Amino acid sequence: MVGYFKRAKMLAVISAVLMLTNSCAGPAHMAEPPRDFLARDAARIFTAGYDNISEYYLDPVDLPSLALHGMQGLSQLDPNFAVTALPDRLQLTVGRAVIGEFPVPPQNDSVHWGMLTAAVILAGRSSSPILATAEPERLYRTVFEASLKDLDRFSRYADYSTALDNRAQREGFGGIGISLLPDDSQIIIANVMKDTPAERAGLRAGDRITRIDGVLTEGMNVHDVVRHLRGGIHSPVDLGLARSRGHGTEAGTDTLHVTLRRARIVPTTVSLERVDDIAIIKLHGFNQDTASSLSREMTEAWRSIGPRLSGVILDLRGNPGGLLDQAVSVADLFIASGQIVSTRGRHPHSLQRYDARSDDIAQGLPLVVLINGASASASEVVAAALQDSGRAVLVGSRSFGKGSVQTVVRLPNDGEMMLTWARLFAPSGYALSGYGVLPSVCTANYTDDPAQVISDLRRGAVRPANLLVARRVVSELDSKRQQELREACPSKPAHNEMIDMDVARLLLRDGELLGRMRDMSVMAVALKTD
Repeated sequence: MVGYFKRAKMLAVISAVLMLTNSCAGPAHMAEPPRDFLARDAARIFTAGYDNISEYYLDPVDLPSLALHGMQGLSQLDPNFAVTALPDRLQLTVGRAVIGEFPVPPQNDSVHWGMLTAAVILAGRSSSPILATAEPERLYRTVFEASLKDLDRFSRYADYSTALDNRAQREGFGGIGISLLPDDSQIIIANVMKDTPAERAGLRAGDRITRIDGVLTEGMNVHDVVRHLRGGIHSPVDLGLARSRGHGTEAGTDTLHVTLRRARIVPTTVSLERVDDIAIIKLHGFNQDTASSLSREMTEAWRSIGPRLSGVILDLRGNPGGLLDQAVSVADLFIASGQIVSTRGRHPHSLQRYDARSDDIAQGLPLVVLINGASASASEVVAAALQDSGRAVLVGSRSFGKGSVQTVVRLPNDGEMMLTWARLFAPSGYALSGYGVLPSVCTANYTDDPAQVISDLRRGAVRPANLLVARRVVSELDSKRQQELREACPSKPAHNEMIDMDVARLLLRDGELLGRMRDMSVMAVALKTD
């Protein structure tokens, strides 16, 4: 049993944290809080995390259980650290020593649960050398990762450095427009993006960066170099470069010095390839520049191929998703009218419907979309919308089946919490989760003969319409039929990619069969609706 003085000490720690958290709005005579970073910052960070989980997560949460599991997760750092739930309090032990007992806050009081989490860690640091020397971000990450295990697998925490990279991928960053080879022994440019400061300054793939703002890059790793190259938009950066020239006896190295001004760089997510009179557009992800990039590439396809442009292949294989609004905008580029997707969750703002509002940028050209088991989230939104509207024929294997929307919450430490807050529904009404999007032409059970796929479709050896109707009513099927549906078109993240592409090209050459496949998708929607 914990003695009076030890319990009083623990309550004093909680009081200190409580006073600190309320100090922004509280009276000026409050006591000066302890200097430990946990007393200063952690209560605020954990409170923000718990509060956002309670408000935004898809389903109601058991906050006491979630917070308790977060605190208990610290045993991953120190196996001697333990938090035990007693009837009306939490008990903290390190080894065999009882460090303190803490009164349990009200069930839905995220503020006091956040402060309690901070107080427990602060007390634990007084007796655990491992916790005492752990970096703050490691403690935050450990607690949040343990608590988020109570939720779905797509809800997660990103610490400061990871969140910084995530934001750069979504929103862009101040940089010069290059990528580097993954080699820490020397810093070599792998690629120079178009229309960036690097291209305008004449930088080339193969150039070796030797100095950044006068500082030698020797001893830096690639991550360090990237951090130095990024900065405020329009800010200058000086580079020293070594460039190889000539071959054999003519070989040598030129030393260059260039000054660039950083610009907003958004990672490229769209690429265009022309094969004869077909435009193949590959989408690698969905960031805030994806729809406008696709529009530019489609304009380039019209310019380079001209009136001979006979069709478009939109490749979404391996695309893990990204921003929902960009998925809606991409689908809207090809669909003139009708619903694109709807979302439903517990939070009132999660109840949304998105409709097409713009003209078809492909002007009605035949469209085939490629998907596989690694096509997820935003790419599933695009695929389902184009299929349900009858605008495109889907080829490949069943998609991943993520089917949910994550809202990104920025925490006071500049980390991020991604919380699932809504489910995605195709225009025909089925949930995208679980079974994903079923292609009209499934290649998952074929190996390397695209002509056989086309032949089977022509002679009716496969019945895609039956599968599509079953997919749309899968929740009404018994478990045996659901398993049969899974096996009919397996979700394969990696497959013989050439067969998908070859089947797509053959379909674009066979207008009658392509039209039949497209009409079949529309009919399946009508049958489900009826």
